[in-house]
Amino acid sequence: MNHPVVRSALFVPASRPERIPKALAAGADAVIVDLEDAVEHLAKASAREALCDFLGLNREARLWVRINDASTSWHDDDLKACRGRAGVAGILLPKAESMMQVRHAAQTGCPVIPILETAQGILNAGEIAATP
Repeated sequence: MNHPVVRSALFVPASRPERIPKALAAGADAVIVDLEDAVEHLAKASAREALCDFLGLNREARLWVRINDASTSWHDDDLKACRGRAGVAGILLPKAESMMQVRHAAQTGCPVIPILETAQGILNAGEIAATP
């Protein structure tokens, strides 16, 4: 499978959906809508809803989504929001620590880019990298 090279990416907080069109127009190779660190805990659900609303109204948009990591209560809701959405080009999985976490995220049908940020993730880098 041939994947395009991403040389530049713009991050947009999912809590600020009005910034997404400007990011898409800026010419970056990828726009990543962040549900994780850029969104306050109390705003996670409304940010997720704003992302889904944006994708519903902008069917031509292709966005990557950085979800919340598997240890959080928001993780499965983030995956559910991405599942089956043509506008989600892929998922960035923060704090990935195992092949099972990557496989779980891949059940959305979206490509997954695991982000290794913990010692456990680094120890399991080989198995994570080998996950289809």
